[in-house]
Amino acid sequence: MNIIETENITKQFRTTKALDAISIKVQEGEIYGFIGLNGAGKTTLIRILLGMIAQTNGAVKIFGDTLNKKFNHWNNIGYLVETPYGYPNLSVLENIKVYYLLRQLKNKSLIDEVIEKLNLTNYAHIKAKYLSLGNQQRLGLAKALLHKPKLLILDEPINGLDPEGIVEVRELLKELCAAGSTVFLSSHILGEISKLAGRIAIIHKGKLLKELTVDELDGKLIKRIVADTTNNQQAVSHLLASQYQAVLNTNNLIEITGDEAIKKPERISTLLVEKGVPVKQLYLITEDLEMYFLRTIEDKSNE
Repeated sequence: MNIIETENITKQFRTTKALDAISIKVQEGEIYGFIGLNGAGKTTLIRILLGMIAQTNGAVKIFGDTLNKKFNHWNNIGYLVETPYGYPNLSVLENIKVYYLLRQLKNKSLIDEVIEKLNLTNYAHIKAKYLSLGNQQRLGLAKALLHKPKLLILDEPINGLDPEGIVEVRELLKELCAAGSTVFLSSHILGEISKLAGRIAIIHKGKLLKELTVDELDGKLIKRIVADTTNNQQAVSHLLASQYQAVLNTNNLIEITGDEAIKKPERISTLLVEKGVPVKQLYLITEDLEMYFLRTIEDKSNE
């Protein structure tokens, strides 16, 4: 089942087209990563999904129902968009109680449960205005998770968190998905997206450039072997003569690409030893999501 489905969503702000015919499908139980540069349109789409602003054209369905004035699934949705707003003069506990009342919830144990889950117990009676940025983010996440939503829409949820907090949130989101929740996740920390998301979409200047699974992504990442020998210039000559794709990079190291080399790097070492230029170092470098993202938007810009 598709929990989120958009069809040709376009958003026009006067002369600026913030979104241009965006069509995506987010499946039940998955973590869907939505990435792009600042100003690419990520937050605009999230605000449309949450009914905060209306699209200029196109349609949105959430839980199979069209998003309009009659949409009544808001208590199944939790969200954190950009800044984790709170009541600055109320404590963490009081903030969560306010949200509990606004959500018209009936199980008070949810309050203690979410405070413990987000490691806010020691800050329960601290006013929100005195919290660090990381703990403000935890409070925002606590409010988003309080009612155990089936769909969680998060914009930069790990902003301001320390490494321990990032790991905690990562494991929490995995736990939620394992229990059946769906997460739509936007973040500029691409290393975390790559560790969490099952599918990833790249948006650039309002247009959807790519939508792919992590397995598809792995097949598109550039892989190369980097080697250092006793005579790199001579080694390159031997490799080229043996039909390998080899060049010297700016650091005077050998870079070798091609499926055969990647799959069987030991043959390279054997060949060079036989040719009298033994290998001192040989290792595989694989492009990460950040490098792939930058290459993708650069290729688009050069079209």
